[in-house]
Amino acid sequence: MACLNTLKQEIRTLESIFSTSHERFQIVSASVDELSCRFVGKNGKKYAIHANITETYPSVPPVWFADSEETSITNAVQILSNTEGLDNHVLHQVIILLRELCRLHAVPEPPDLDRLQILDPQTTNRISSNGMEAMEDEGLDSDADVDIGDSDAEEDSDADEDLAIEMEDNRPKADEMGVEHLATLERLRQNQRQDYLKGSVSGSVQATDRLMKELRD
Repeated sequence: MACLNTLKQEIRTLESIFSTSHERFQIVSASVDELSCRFVGKNGKKYAIHANITETYPSVPPVWFADSEETSITNAVQILSNTEGLDNHVLHQVIILLRELCRLHAVPEPPDLDRLQILDPQTTNRISSNGMEAMEDEGLDSDADVDIGDSDAEEDSDADEDLAIEMEDNRPKADEMGVEHLATLERLRQNQRQDYLKGSVSGSVQATDRLMKELRD
């Protein structure tokens, strides 16, 4: 089905460029089975050339033949039986045929040939496909970068959690007494130290120690 659609598109392209009023090459009739064209040589002489598109197309090129037996025509037609790959496509076949006919008849190539290559659907499809593949590759690379970033973030998070747990395990038991009790003990120690330095002790040392022990308990 894809080959058939491509063939139809190539035929439409040829018909749009080489109409029956073209000065050098004319598409008289065209279908998915047969192509009839006309080459206009020197002095306006016209040569009818035909192509049968077989069921093996595009694996096998179309079968070309001409009404004229002039060597300048038959030799050009004969070349088309030795093509392969994309050159088997009818659009490429016409390009090859027209260039060879112009060479053998010593007439200039029509500028439409360059336009024909630009409008070649096969070339357009290849460019589009390459563009899509490149975008997909970039998308894959981007996804891979995100995955790596997420993995690194998870490792850092795990490391932080392990460090926090380790710090909690090594924390002095005095922390278990609570912030308020620690503050009270610290004030008692400071007051006791200042009283000793001043020589005036308020309350006994034993009472202070007992209070500190109660706070710890």
